[in-house]
Amino acid sequence: MQNDALERGKAILDACRSLRERQMENRLELQRKAAASARPLYVLKSKRQLELRLQ
Repeated sequence: MQNDALERGKAILDACRSLRERQMENRLELQRKAAASARPLYVLKSKRQLELRLQ
């Protein structure tokens, strides 16, 4: 009976640890994506680069 409680507690701790690890991985992935999108895609060298020629 006491072993069941200990096993259940250990299972809960393992589940919490697993959830925390997944959350950390997701957080790192989101931070990586945010950092990648924050960087400019090109460097503006002149005002002519801003012009769009529409036909």
